[in-house]
Amino acid sequence: MISSNQISLVISTYNHVRPLELCLAGFRNQTTAPMEILIADDGSTSPTRDLIVRLAPSLPCPVHHLWHEDKGFRKNAILNQSLAAAKGDYLVLTDADCIPHPKFIEDHACLAEKGFWVQGRRSYLSSSFSTAHLPADSIHPLPLFLSGQLSGAAKAFRLPFPIIKRDTAQRGIIGCNMAMWKKDLLEVNGWDEEY
Repeated sequence: MISSNQISLVISTYNHVRPLELCLAGFRNQTTAPMEILIADDGSTSPTRDLIVRLAPSLPCPVHHLWHEDKGFRKNAILNQSLAAAKGDYLVLTDADCIPHPKFIEDHACLAEKGFWVQGRRSYLSSSFSTAHLPADSIHPLPLFLSGQLSGAAKAFRLPFPIIKRDTAQRGIIGCNMAMWKKDLLEVNGWDEEY
């Protein structure tokens, strides 16, 4: 396990104001806070910036908004800017349309192991729920599943560590929920901006 003050959280976004609001509310309610939050913004318009400015004081750590001009899909370029700006030794990455479990950062800190990267899954909320104006504190998987508002429910519930499996045959990455050592990502020259 590593200390959370070694973790830089990177949230990628592009013009997803309401989902980003719910995502940040989820990170306001973590059992363990990262040392910083880097919002990797692939060219969003001003409502995204305004939301970040409004919510940053309520978050448990410094928030840095990294932005570049919208010239089409360049997510990996803004992720590389985040990599360069990150102060932490360990990077936890998620997307703005993901609402984290309260132990999201704590779990990533526990799973950090030299020479390995970690990835997880996510579930999908219905579009009607996603656009509703509910406080993020009220989001729990079981009632959402029972009401038909959640798909992929098996991925929405937090599993205890003995159940988590090590899959060394995994191909590809799941960018919505992953973590790695900053040093390891730098050794492969960061994210491929040709993708």
